[in-house]
Amino acid sequence: MSESGQVSWPEGQPLWTFDWRLADAPDEEGIVISRAAYRGHQVFAKASLPSLRVQYDGDACGPYKDPLNYDNSHPTRHCPGRRVCVYSYSGGGQRALSVDSYHTIGAYRLTHRWVFWSNGVVMPRLFSAGLQCRFDHRHHAYWRFDFDIDGPPRDLLLEYNSYGGDEGWGRGWHPFRRETRRVKNAPSRRAWATVDMDSGRGYYLLPGPNDGKADAFSTGDLWLLRYHAAEDRHGRQGSAAGDGLDAYVNGEDVYGQDLVVWYCGHLFHRVSGGGDEWHAIGPDLVPVGPW
Repeated sequence: MSESGQVSWPEGQPLWTFDWRLADAPDEEGIVISRAAYRGHQVFAKASLPSLRVQYDGDACGPYKDPLNYDNSHPTRHCPGRRVCVYSYSGGGQRALSVDSYHTIGAYRLTHRWVFWSNGVVMPRLFSAGLQCRFDHRHHAYWRFDFDIDGPPRDLLLEYNSYGGDEGWGRGWHPFRRETRRVKNAPSRRAWATVDMDSGRGYYLLPGPNDGKADAFSTGDLWLLRYHAAEDRHGRQGSAAGDGLDAYVNGEDVYGQDLVVWYCGHLFHRVSGGGDEWHAIGPDLVPVGPW
């Protein structure tokens, strides 16, 4: 089964328009956002959470790959009778639209949420609580962003490091020309941005404060790929033992091409904290340029 809908928000003078869908097996990638546009300019062809892997210290349990799908979702008090809850609110002087779903997998309780702000900021989030196995562990959440800023061609991924020079995109910003895998580097304030080369519009991708860093189990924080339809596995990407993303990094040209960016957050859950405390991960996507 599935649940889907369309958004044009706010009503009458929309800032955001997009479609959403929460599907069951075999398409298990949480709430999928598609054809998203801000102020009439395309942002995503598709954005989703296709993989969620759980790693326990010393391999005491698992590893697990936990799909977020319609079957393990539940209605909430905020939206009775619905598996996906769409609602608006205000905060910090801005209006926001939230699209979220609540899931249970064994003893885990998970909320998958997309927040679209009136100023163009997008906040993908995963919230987790519960203890399936009483050992310290990490939830590795893999978001897939098929950015199509003002349409699919002519996009570029830039990486910022405080030690970098000026290569024509501002001091510290380096443009990638080939597919690559990257890891976070807090000392250099590492961040990324996807930009349309013609309009100058784009989005910063800023790692969240609790997003952790790659390790031997989950070896990357960001993967830059050239778009291929066959590489969108709709939740069947990788396994509990491995994310499988490095197989797609084969040196293809990505400079001014149709790009896909995978981002991984690594959520540490210390068992001594108990299973009732909620933890959250996810990056902030912040608009850059003349929106």
